[in-house]
Amino acid sequence: MRHPHCRDQPINWKQRAYNALVDEYPVVLGSDIAGVVEQVGEDVQGFAKGDRVFACLLHGGFQQYVAFSAAIALRIPDNITFDQVSTFPIAFTTACVGLFAPAPSGVGLNPTFSWDKPHQGESALVIGSGSVAQFAIQLLKFLGFTRIIAYASAKHEAHLRKSGATEVVDRTAVPLEELVVSPPVKVVFDAVGAGFKAACECVVDGGCIVTVNSMPLEENLTGKTVTVSQAQGYYYGPDLVGPKRNDVLGYLAVPEHTTFGKMIMRELPEMLAKGVVAANPMEVLLNGVPGIIEGLERLEKGSVSGVKLLAHP
Repeated sequence: MRHPHCRDQPINWKQRAYNALVDEYPVVLGSDIAGVVEQVGEDVQGFAKGDRVFACLLHGGFQQYVAFSAAIALRIPDNITFDQVSTFPIAFTTACVGLFAPAPSGVGLNPTFSWDKPHQGESALVIGSGSVAQFAIQLLKFLGFTRIIAYASAKHEAHLRKSGATEVVDRTAVPLEELVVSPPVKVVFDAVGAGFKAACECVVDGGCIVTVNSMPLEENLTGKTVTVSQAQGYYYGPDLVGPKRNDVLGYLAVPEHTTFGKMIMRELPEMLAKGVVAANPMEVLLNGVPGIIEGLERLEKGSVSGVKLLAHP
């Protein structure tokens, strides 16, 4: 694929600084990509040179050409740009798998990917305002939730409400450890990874918690019976592309990601075409590779808020 569009992600600067999830060197970083099919393998069916596609890779995105399995490629609808669709792969799938997929991958709110708003009238809390949080809000709206509370900086309130939030609790006014919602909600999505204790306080007995924290969690602190998912944003597992020793697919993704991922690959292009989900706000980095490096440095310093950084290698 020839692809001039790839997203800078927080994991990328950690890979560069700490060798995180790097199996061997040399390595080209970059995972969320979009571009044009330049050449297809002799056994590939369903794709042809010139097709617009996007995908989430393990590595290799920060270069002008990359080869990957056609089994993980998704088509880009005509109504969305390369830059817009580049904001989707890992962030959207993290939210979607965590909320929709059955256990052990998710909490099973929509395992058949129904469009019939199966949770009409229910309530939810989303902790965070980043990429995953924004897609979680949109997906909760898609499910029919009518009360969606976002715990985030007030400066992002307008966009979060546009995405589907009905209330915004300003995190600069209410510390996370003091967060309480009344009445408690059916679902809490902790999109920052540090909100599990708050989630336990805010969820109803019998409710669901999704967290992006992949580390061992504290035991439920409230005595409630709660379904918990530690969401991983993969629409394919090691059964499809093969594990690597130190790669994330080697120890976090499971074959169930491939099973549910087939539904994501079928439904996401239609959702995009119909405008059911929208891209996150973005900033395009200039100057090719030097721009990518500058973006990684900004992410490492924590100076990026409310926008996704996109690169054109």
